[in-house]
Amino acid sequence: MALDFPASPTTGQIFTSGAASWRFDSVKWVAHGTAARYVVACFVPGVLTASQLLLEHRVSKAIEIPANFSVAVGHASQARGTVAATASTTIVVRKATSGAPGTFSDVGTIVFAAAAVTGTFTTSGGAAVAFAVGDTLALVAPATPDATFANFAATLAAAES
Repeated sequence: MALDFPASPTTGQIFTSGAASWRFDSVKWVAHGTAARYVVACFVPGVLTASQLLLEHRVSKAIEIPANFSVAVGHASQARGTVAATASTTIVVRKATSGAPGTFSDVGTIVFAAAAVTGTFTTSGGAAVAFAVGDTLALVAPATPDATFANFAATLAAAES
């Protein structure tokens, strides 16, 4: 079977076919099959509250979340609730470096459309996001949460870098 690599890849983008992965280094696709997966998950019962901290995870290995949370070493990031949102609901994915652990920047989102229970992931600028050992990954609920969306669960997949 011929491989069908993306026509306009971004630097750091990971392409997976079957059990093998390749990473675009800004010039060419390089075998990326030796990386191990890194998975972080959370569950928050009930209806979300304003700007609620849903997850705070200190990264124990250098990792990279692929562009727009695409498949990482055979694993896909997933998010859901058990009660649908009545309006669009955006969970913010944030990063703080180990050198400035109290200063977070937004690096992506998980958006639940109105009447949806599954989320759509995007990274800022559609680019891969690198985390160094000691950096912090956080998920934060919207400042004005949906009144019905409940029981948020997320699994974030990355590759060790």
